[in-house]
Amino acid sequence: MSTNIDPATVPDWPAPVVRLAGQGSVEVDGVSLRLPQGLDGAEARGWAVQHVASKYARLGRPIRVTAIEPDGTRFPLIVHPDGTVQAAPEEAPARRRGLRLPSPASRKGSVSLAKNPGEQREATGKSQARGLIAVGVFLSVIALIAVVVLNISGSGDPTQAPNTRTQATASGPATPPPANLPKPAPDGWTTRAAWSLPISADVTPAVAPNGTVATVTAKGELAVLDPATGLTRWTAEVPYGASGALVFTRIDGQDVLALSSGQTLNYWALDGKQHPRTTVELTANGGTISFAGDSPLVNLDEATAGIITKGKVRTVDLPVKSTALAADDASVLAADGTGHVWHLSPGQKKPGKGLQLQPPGKGKGKGKKAPAAHLARVLGIDSKRLAGIWQSGTSTTATVYAARDGKPLATAKAGQDVDISTVRSAGELVALGPLLLNTADGSGREVTGTTPKAAAAGRIYAIDQQQRTHALTAGADTVIGGDDVALPLGVADRRALVVADKLGQRTLYALNPGTSGQQPAPDNSGEVEPPKPPGQGQ
Repeated sequence: MSTNIDPATVPDWPAPVVRLAGQGSVEVDGVSLRLPQGLDGAEARGWAVQHVASKYARLGRPIRVTAIEPDGTRFPLIVHPDGTVQAAPEEAPARRRGLRLPSPASRKGSVSLAKNPGEQREATGKSQARGLIAVGVFLSVIALIAVVVLNISGSGDPTQAPNTRTQATASGPATPPPANLPKPAPDGWTTRAAWSLPISADVTPAVAPNGTVATVTAKGELAVLDPATGLTRWTAEVPYGASGALVFTRIDGQDVLALSSGQTLNYWALDGKQHPRTTVELTANGGTISFAGDSPLVNLDEATAGIITKGKVRTVDLPVKSTALAADDASVLAADGTGHVWHLSPGQKKPGKGLQLQPPGKGKGKGKKAPAAHLARVLGIDSKRLAGIWQSGTSTTATVYAARDGKPLATAKAGQDVDISTVRSAGELVALGPLLLNTADGSGREVTGTTPKAAAAGRIYAIDQQQRTHALTAGADTVIGGDDVALPLGVADRRALVVADKLGQRTLYALNPGTSGQQPAPDNSGEVEPPKPPGQGQ
């Protein structure tokens, strides 16, 4: 690419700063990047400039870069998408038309060639000439090593730097950079991310069913993102010290984004131009929040539960020995160890007898005796479904029921001594320990030795006893690697959103769709349990 262009035609934005920090690292826009092993001095300069060229190549035009030596000397440069570089006079931006620039000021670390203030004006031309000579030397060094640097593989690839962060400027926000995932990708996506964003290590991001993505950034700011580009749609303040998992849910009939920390629930309205935060203090009686249902469920002591409405907790009395499983805007779903199920509303005086879950197989076959099965456990799935675990002799059967009328939706049998305490669901698929049930057609099967860990886009991800990761669908079981596989938070705009640590930085990656390595897997007295809060058991 030709570098013979007028610097005055190059826009002010973006204008990254590259600083040689020494000790095997450089800084780009204040973010420290680790240099490939063996690079130092002139090679470090070349690597840093090539990194910037690659990072901003998607703009398809030259950009302005300021390179700063360890002694503070500055080199204003024009960097082209292909990595070629040319000098840029310091005062070129001020001569461009239609640009609003701050008033001139001396730069920290700059070197004045004048011996005293009276000589400053006279020395301006000499300063410019000498500066350009120095830039020429700088550029010649970069030109000599650029090819070498670009051929370094692995950690030397500047596009793989996970800590690169594009700042928002007066010209508008910049798209977060692409990056390579540092671990195996989930089934169906590549390890190359369309964009990546440094995030808080204390708060887990969330992906809504409609594709909205939310996270707390590395700067501690709540951000709702465009899944296609990673650009921020809107931001909001997060309470100091907040931790946990973001959750998309519904309160008072509206979609909200919620974050539960200790005895406090914070939530933000998603609709409208303003997104005010509402804070709800839970009661001092051990209140905790579950998000298994359509709305937050407040689990309280002394046989009570609650729903959130108008920024407050409205309590519901539970029948004796029953457990709250999930909530919607108006009611709490509860069940007891005998298989009775209730929908309870605040202010309801009498719970009634409730529904009675029927054992699997009862009533089937004319003249046949129902199997002697007893209910061992009731598990919550969501506001509309729950599961009963039945035992008969040495066999265990799991049945998923419709919460509204108790109708059986799907049934599966398991071998002896299996752990059916972990629940995950992805649409019509429900995983109860090693059992996979499809409520669309009523089928069910056992995926021997697996424990479900995550669910997204019609897949349930499980870990087996050999620590292999399985991607389970209605008709397939695909082994995609060991337990280090990145499990998706959700899928938006055909991209899988995953979280991974790279060089000490927690990062959110939006993975491109693709084909990962695939191989078929081998064939292979009641207790009521509420659903676990987000992030537990994963």
